Amino acid sequence: MRNIVLLFCFLCISATSFVAMKTMEDGKLEASALPALSAFSAHGSTVVATAERDTTALKPLVSYKREDCMECHEDEVASFELTSHSKSWKAGTGCESCHGDLAAHLKNPNIRGTIETMRKKSSFASSDACLTCHEKAGEQQHNALSEHTRAGVACASCHTAHPTAEHKKAMTSKGLSPMHKNNQSELCMSCHKATEAQFAQTTHHRLREGVMECTNCHNPHGSDQFRQLRMDKTGVCVQCHEDKRGPFVFMHGASLGDGCMSCHESHGSGARNMLKTRDPRTLCVSCHSRESAAGVPHGRAGLQDTGDCTRCHSEIHGSNVNPYFTN
Repeated sequence: MRNIVLLFCFLCISATSFVAMKTMEDGKLEASALPALSAFSAHGSTVVATAERDTTALKPLVSYKREDCMECHEDEVASFELTSHSKSWKAGTGCESCHGDLAAHLKNPNIRGTIETMRKKSSFASSDACLTCHEKAGEQQHNALSEHTRAGVACASCHTAHPTAEHKKAMTSKGLSPMHKNNQSELCMSCHKATEAQFAQTTHHRLREGVMECTNCHNPHGSDQFRQLRMDKTGVCVQCHEDKRGPFVFMHGASLGDGCMSCHESHGSGARNMLKTRDPRTLCVSCHSRESAAGVPHGRAGLQDTGDCTRCHSEIHGSNVNPYFTN
């Protein structure tokens, strides 16, 4: 009998906790509403009531107009007008959204009050102002996973919220947003010097020629993929190299490991087709190195001094006809 009573107590407590948690998700849970939840209990009132919701109208995000700031900060407001953020004025956001409450500062301009200056904040703290809006969805939703975030790179390292008129003219002439400090590839290469050197190799992806950008493959704000790729290793490549997409009846085993990167460099190489080695045969035998290895019906000694494996195995990325990738 005691066990049955305890079971009913447990079920009652669980139900009450669930209602409390659900009410807190849906609306404000006032202290006065807590006794009402005891209606589910044998110890409380028999009158069932619901938790009181906060019906107070939401306050606008900004309680001051931009004119209030323009009296002293005309240049800053004017530069803000040059960005896509300026559209947010109509949605009720503005200076306060990033710089904090203006009340004390407007009462006495000589007192900073709670105004926050991004330049004096740490990279993490300054980025928090941006992520208040931008982390909810889209490009920045994986910001917490970003290598840039872990390395202390702030939003302001690449972006500017207050561009000059000259900067906007220069960027828009290139078809770029004035909120970028420079074009994407130059911004990336200002830190990634080793990668910049790879793009100077004999064969390379056409980044320097302006055909593509780093962000075609990588998401600089973070990703749940290796090296902040926008999708898995093979998926990124076949966005352009459609003929290699597959699926094929007979798949090359190498593509099931590191994908295209099993044989190719991603940025540039001194070998043709951005291969990892100048001699394609060397690349092949790095896997097919034993006489008994699968798919090697002939010994390495039978390979000629000229030519390469793909002279016969021409469908090396995959075939729908032959398991040995020959025509």
